[in-house]
Amino acid sequence: MNSSIENCAWPEPPDDPRLEAGEVHVRAASLEISPETLEKFSVFLCASEKERARRFKFDVLRNRFIAGRGLLRKMLGFYLNCEPAKLEFDYSAQGKPELSGEFSKSGFQFNLAHSENAALFAITRAGEIGVDIERVRAIKNMDELVARFFCARENELFRKLSDEEKPAAFFNLWTRKEAILKATGEGITRSLNLVEVSFLPGEPAQLIAVNGDSEKAKQWILRDLAPAPGFAGALAIQAREIQVRTFLCRNEFA
Repeated sequence: MNSSIENCAWPEPPDDPRLEAGEVHVRAASLEISPETLEKFSVFLCASEKERARRFKFDVLRNRFIAGRGLLRKMLGFYLNCEPAKLEFDYSAQGKPELSGEFSKSGFQFNLAHSENAALFAITRAGEIGVDIERVRAIKNMDELVARFFCARENELFRKLSDEEKPAAFFNLWTRKEAILKATGEGITRSLNLVEVSFLPGEPAQLIAVNGDSEKAKQWILRDLAPAPGFAGALAIQAREIQVRTFLCRNEFA
């Protein structure tokens, strides 16, 4: 299967996509951008982002980081009617970014994720949000990973799947859990077994329990986000009702 974000079937955004209350806008984008755009993005990153970019040993990883942060700043700047360089961020202990400074009270929540050169950006005013994306692929020791890090029920169901079904199921598990944990700001390495989700192939995304509490799970909405063939993705938001609008970002932020 040709796994490329360029195969995304989501529509391109309208010229003026207003973010209404109760909406989430999710944009898919490629992190492979032109050298000219990469240079533009490098200019308006803040000092800490530039320092972080310099620490990458490989150009491809450095460039993807700059592209991701640059696109995020351009998108947020578009919604906030602000120059990208003027945006300021604070970070939680687990590294989750949020707006600070002039726009700290704007009500905008956002999250970003990437897998190789594919990225997802989610922006809303409806509640705490998390998003994740992964390229679906076979990996070693999937059964052992599920048994070690996931819930007992998830492990039992996973072991009953065929070998052909397991990669998609594994990344459904992973992306849905990580979206929840990114929204809450929890550390995923220690909390994977604290959230229980649906994950079987073809099964709608659902948060079943949080630390064994099914009532707490009802405070959250979990949505499947598969932007292109070969990718698994998920969106989690602490809200009762939302409308998710998905777009493919090509050139409007370059």
